[in-house]
Parts: sequence; structure tokens; C-alpha cells
Amino acid sequence: CILAVCAAGAWIADAEAQSFLDSDFYCRTYGCVVVHDGNTFDVYDNYNFSTGGTVPVGGRMIAWAGNPFQGVGTVNPVFTGTRTEGFHTIPLEDEGAVFGIDSDSNGIIDLSPGVNQRGFLDASGVFESFSVSGGASLTALEQTNERSFFLSSRTDFYLAAQASVLGQASDFNSTVRFEDIGFAYGVTRSGNDDAMSFGSRARNGNYIRPLGNVDDLSDIAGPDTYIMEFRNAIRQRSAPNLPDQSVRFDYAYGFQDYDLSMGAGYLRYQIEFTFYNR
Repeated sequence: CILAVCAAGAWIADAEAQSFLDSDFYCRTYGCVVVHDGNTFDVYDNYNFSTGGTVPVGGRMIAWAGNPFQGVGTVNPVFTGTRTEGFHTIPLEDEGAVFGIDSDSNGIIDLSPGVNQRGFLDASGVFESFSVSGGASLTALEQTNERSFFLSSRTDFYLAAQASVLGQASDFNSTVRFEDIGFAYGVTRSGNDDAMSFGSRARNGNYIRPLGNVDDLSDIAGPDTYIMEFRNAIRQRSAPNLPDQSVRFDYAYGFQDYDLSMGAGYLRYQIEFTFYNR
């Protein structure tokens, strides 16, 4: 199991207006990274509690499954496995895309089934009259899925990613490859997400940068691949809660170009993110 923590109330750690990142001995002394969704938290340490040693530079940070927190305030450890889809589990439902007609093969759908965009015709969904030319093709609409999570830290670190296949069947066994699934990502430094303000006490400056040339899942298949470098602690001191000390990591993935020649079937895959001491 991986440890997730959530502070009571509005993520308040103590009366001195600091999060547990500042008051926990191991985070403060050795450095740690916190990844969260605004409700529950995972902590990755540069201290290995099972061996009593530190994680070397370039080593994978430790996802702690106990209760190492020594800081003041209320910090309640809970084990993961109960989060909603998109964070620790595979999607709860299959995801699909609407097909429409691209009349001039420019990659943009010109005709789609009505306004509901549900991918099938019913009493309210109709095609307008159209003619098919030699340049027309069927094109999938909304092929990309977007996800995000929040990061805060007391250390320099690398964010790494790894893609792996969970299951594949029918025509997709021979026609669909990781090269066909695009992958893009970036960091939002501050903002408001579902009424949760974040980033007001995150460090300013150009200390976050992408690494490598990652365009699709084939670029992160196999061993962990560094995709971002964080050259300083994310958090600024003396913030009353973790969201204020956090930035948001955003990523998008999905078919880049799908057509019926690739056949029908399903492809299930996962993208796992890990953290390395810098």
C-alpha cells in the first residue's frame, strides 16, 4: 500500500500557519514530495524507514506505508485504494469517441450525429443530408483524455513516467501501437480548481522544466523515464495548507489518428508516475 494523508478541516496543520511539510522532521531534514488530489495525499520520502538510510541522488523516492509524520497538528494516515478513477485505479468505465464525417480529409469533423455527441442515433440525433466524395473519411471526435494531480515538495526531484499495456484484444493486437497514442503534459503554477485555490505559496521562477522529447506513449514505455525536473522545493514556507504550496501537473493522452483501417477492439494501458531524488 501507499500512504495517503489528509489533514483535518481545510488542510490546516497547526496554528503557526505552516503545512506538515514544514513541521515534519523527515520532510524537513531529508526532503519529501507530496502528491494529492485536494482530498487525500501520498508522501514520497528521501528517507527509507525500512532500512534507516537515505535515498541516494538518482534513487527512487520511497512511498511510505506507515506513519512517519512527526510534525505538529492533526495528520491522519489512510491507505490508498479508495480513491476515484484516474488516480490509483484503472477507469471505472470504458472510454469511447464519436465518429463523424471529415468531408475534405483535413482531420476536422464536418458532419456528426446531432448535437448530443453520444455516438449513436436516437430520436434526437440525426445526420444532415450530405454527399461523399473521394476525399471524405470517417474521423473520431474527442480522442484525448485529460487528467491532473497536485504536487508539493521540500526537495529537488525528477518526475518519471512509465506506460504499460494491461490488456489488448481483437484487431488492436496487430494494428494499434503505443506510437499511436499521444502524450502531452505541463504544469499549472496557480489557479482555482473546483473552488480549491492552489499555488499562492508555491515558489516563483523558472525552476520547473520538461525533459526529453516525449510525444507518445512509446517514449515512456519500458523503464521509468524522466519527464520533468524540479530544481527547487515547490513550496514556500509558512503556508497554512498544502494546496497553497502546490502546483498542478496536467497531462493528456489518447489516439492521435484513428481510422477504421485499424479495426475494432480494446486497448487498456496504464501510465504510472514515480519520483526520483535529484
